Amino acid sequence: MSLAELKNESAALRADEQRELAAFLTVIRMKQSGEWDDATTIPEVTTREGWVSLNDAKIVAIRPADR
Repeated sequence: MSLAELKNESAALRADEQRELAAFLTVIRMKQSGEWDDATTIPEVTTREGWVSLNDAKIVAIRPADR
């Protein structure tokens, strides 16, 4: 199948199928570029510096700071 045929077939897909195809192509591109490993690897945390407590996060979510 040619690229033009793939594009035409893709354009004819339902919206949910297009989203699934877009996600699939994004994963392929990320794996080729090496970004997939960065996105799917949990970094090792050695310090809690900069962490926010759950209670503090709830307060901010309920009453965001004035801008």
